[in-house]
Amino acid sequence: LAEQAVQRSALERFLAPELVEMLAANPNDIKLGGVNQKVSILFADIRGFTGIAEKLEPQQVVEILNEFFGRVTEVIFDHFGTLDKYLGDGLMAIFGAPYSKGNDAANAVRAAMTIQLLMQQINRDAKARRWPQMEVGIGINTGVVTVGNIGSKQRLDYTVIGDEVNIAARLMSHASPGQILISNATADELDESFVISGLKPVALKGKSQTTPVKIVRWMEEARAARKG
Repeated sequence: LAEQAVQRSALERFLAPELVEMLAANPNDIKLGGVNQKVSILFADIRGFTGIAEKLEPQQVVEILNEFFGRVTEVIFDHFGTLDKYLGDGLMAIFGAPYSKGNDAANAVRAAMTIQLLMQQINRDAKARRWPQMEVGIGINTGVVTVGNIGSKQRLDYTVIGDEVNIAARLMSHASPGQILISNATADELDESFVISGLKPVALKGKSQTTPVKIVRWMEEARAARKG
């Protein structure tokens, strides 16, 4: 029972509560190894945070990052995502693993839009808290990857591996502050409720040809929702 409690506590740090319940009911699903599975991968990064951090006290840097990670992780869980890892001043999340909700790409994009709206809220309070203004760039890709617990018996990391992950990370690196860039594979999974437009294809590192990219017009959709 103690071991199960520890496992459950660990899962709750990375998975939405609903997914934790599903895994708790089927503990044999937690095992070393992986499967090929279609997922949507989201990378989000605070733009220019290294320069921002140089002007702050270390304690304040930790305070800001903890606030950011805490609130963004809640957004990911609210949209049935799995937190893969924190990456300095950014993070990686998976939608569609360990279980697919059937609309994983839509959940990933909705999560990204909510994160951008969240940053507006954080920035509105920034002056009172003596915090700097911050903006986030986000990249999302969808495709088949190897997903599972990877590592050793002493330490397992639930993660995804494959070229589709690299594409998501590189889309994020091309995203300007406040932008959400997605691949065609992700856009193809979305319905007409999303406001999306095409951009000029970009040259991604490691790719011999340029990659088509689309941008999610989340601000337009948010304004339309307020008017509605």
